Amino acid sequence: MANEAADPKGNPIGTELVYEDDSVRVWRIELAPGETAGWHTHYLDYTTVVVEGDLVERPNADGTVDRIEVKPGAIMRWNQGTLRHALRNIGTKTFRNVIVEVKGRQTGA
Repeated sequence: MANEAADPKGNPIGTELVYEDDSVRVWRIELAPGETAGWHTHYLDYTTVVVEGDLVERPNADGTVDRIEVKPGAIMRWNQGTLRHALRNIGTKTFRNVIVEVKGRQTGA
């Protein structure tokens, strides 16, 4: 776990790492309709904010799939979802969000 949390290239949480310092990592996810963000595990505490989108699916490691209606400004905390999952845009709009991971605060994954 320590290596995956320490090396974002081996476990990308978003489609682009836009900022990192000693305290946080900030990711962006941008998925056109039909696109998928690969499997990843949330080892660090995080908060995500939806910028744009309408409908996504979240395939989970346990085989379940969550269908989530999203709207700009919606906020989700790490404990409101599964820790290992992928994300697929099944909506008609581009899905965009920002994820802020807090270093030093583990999720227990």
